[in-house]
Amino acid sequence: MTQEKQASPIESSASSGGLGNIFDQPDSGGLATVVSGPYAERLPIADSSVGEIRRRFQDRFDISPDSQALVDGVEVGDDTVLRADQILRFRHHSGEKGLH
Repeated sequence: MTQEKQASPIESSASSGGLGNIFDQPDSGGLATVVSGPYAERLPIADSSVGEIRRRFQDRFDISPDSQALVDGVEVGDDTVLRADQILRFRHHSGEKGLH
């Protein structure tokens, strides 16, 4: 008498083309956090460069093109690629507000 292993409901839905994770996006490797001033949000932006994120979210987070980018507290350039679970912070140097 052989017993066949039945797939669990989770395995069945995953293999049958279910909806998947609501945060999944084809161009995203996972979630990372963006912080700019009073704004902070966890988004599906991993595997994107800092420059891409800056351009894509400049209006949403009020990101200045001249702001310094930091990933996990370390200054980086726009060509740095964000990994899942990292924190990208855009900061203005003190005294910049209202300069332009």
